[in-house]
Amino acid sequence: MRGVLSVTVISAEDLPPMDIGGKADPFVVMYLKKGENKKKTRVVTDTLNPIWNQTFDFVVEDALHDLLMVEIWDHDTFGKGYIGRCILTLTRVLLEGEFQDTFILQGAKSGRLNLHFKWTAQPIYRDQDRDQ
Repeated sequence: MRGVLSVTVISAEDLPPMDIGGKADPFVVMYLKKGENKKKTRVVTDTLNPIWNQTFDFVVEDALHDLLMVEIWDHDTFGKGYIGRCILTLTRVLLEGEFQDTFILQGAKSGRLNLHFKWTAQPIYRDQDRDQ
């Protein structure tokens, strides 16, 4: 199934502290397992409960067999630190068309990520001359 996947990164809650002051400067990186494009949110400084409300579109060639990788990182002056991630199939958004849910971060001591998904199918049109 081919189409456009719109992902809104709404917010995160209860992220683990990454900085000396007990806070973090989180941002989200998203990409499809079978794709090359990475999308990044802006950095929200000094918080464990960031709000982004940013929407990103992915063109998906094979939605039944692809995975969406969603990683949260901590931005630092001298680099970045990994916080955690969610690995999501596209099955639910294909079936429902649109939904919003909260996902537990894998690999993190704590943290939840609030995401909204919308699927827009794009039929594949064949060249009429070639098929005859």
